[in-house]
Amino acid sequence: MTPRIPLVDPNDEDLDPSTASMLRGLHESGLDFNVIRALANHPAVLDGFMAFSAPAYWGSSVDPALRELAYLTASAENRCHY
Repeated sequence: MTPRIPLVDPNDEDLDPSTASMLRGLHESGLDFNVIRALANHPAVLDGFMAFSAPAYWGSSVDPALRELAYLTASAENRCHY
């Protein structure tokens, strides 16, 4: 299935340097999520998302296994296929 919103390639030479650096760093850390690559089409939106989500996703005191269980439960309850 082709994504409706194109996913930004972190190695795209035309990409904003700070966005490219962020995407490459996330990719190297194994945090190369499609939602982040889609938001990178609009760097200001990506910056806002990262500022908003960083405390919840990367600064959380919730155990990672419990956090994953919460994600999976929410996905199952909402019949998410992705």
